Amino acid sequence: MLTSFFGKSNPINYFILGIFIFVSSFFATFSESYDTLKITGIIENLLFSVFAVFMMLLLDFIIRKNGLTKNNTYAIFFFSCFLLAVPEIFSEKSYVVAAVCMLFAIRRILTFTSEKNIEKKILDASLWVMFASFFYFWSLLLFVLLYLALFRKGNLKYKDLLIPIVGACALFVLATAINFLISDSFAWFYEWKSEISLNFSAYNDPSILFPATLVITMLLWMGLFRFFRLTSMQKKERPNAVLILIAIVICVFISLASPLKNGSELLFIIGPLAIIITNYLENSKEFWFRELLLWLAALLPISMLFL
Repeated sequence: MLTSFFGKSNPINYFILGIFIFVSSFFATFSESYDTLKITGIIENLLFSVFAVFMMLLLDFIIRKNGLTKNNTYAIFFFSCFLLAVPEIFSEKSYVVAAVCMLFAIRRILTFTSEKNIEKKILDASLWVMFASFFYFWSLLLFVLLYLALFRKGNLKYKDLLIPIVGACALFVLATAINFLISDSFAWFYEWKSEISLNFSAYNDPSILFPATLVITMLLWMGLFRFFRLTSMQKKERPNAVLILIAIVICVFISLASPLKNGSELLFIIGPLAIIITNYLENSKEFWFRELLLWLAALLPISMLFL
């Protein structure tokens, strides 16, 4: 049932997933405090919920624009299920903003294979990565993906390697100037870099441990499957497939570097993970297995209500 329903790209699919994300995000960020009961707090939560839905739609746009999966909505289905299974993600608004900026950067990086407006693409990607770092410092690790994509493309020019540095420095200077005008100090620079925490005590909570375990299991399983299939893939599909696998590895490090280990750091992984899970399903000929995997993802956020 789920296989046939989400195996198509009908508007109803986006509507259902969007409604679930919107409602979950709104109530996850809504508390009984006085601030959120005020009209400004309610409006802020509503806007953030719309932003969370936009993140799902942006992921779908990137997938379709670059042909990362076939014409279905499996990827955003898995992304939405993982998102709803860990409501702590919505409590870290800076992570959500950083994740959206990273998606914009990845969107540009995936187009490096075309030489058309390549300088503009490189600059855009570097600016998005740098902007993401203002909300979550370790987003800067995405520069690794940017440079690897540059080295993988043909006809690499020396100035192409300098564009990300110039773009990042320009945005850094602008941010420094704005903060100095507002606070009359450079204190923000010392607060910019977030400390790395290795305290996983929050994972003792079953409501965090269970979805995290499922995400990690699927990451290893589907990731290795995709890696060993690279040589048998069509030549035109291979560059983006390699970049997505590299992006997953980098996103794992971005997640591990998080100063908070409450499940919200999984946000940086579930986007590219949803793509490779979809690739796995598309290569599976067993209908019952695909249906089982989809139902497992669908029941995941529901089961979290009882933990």
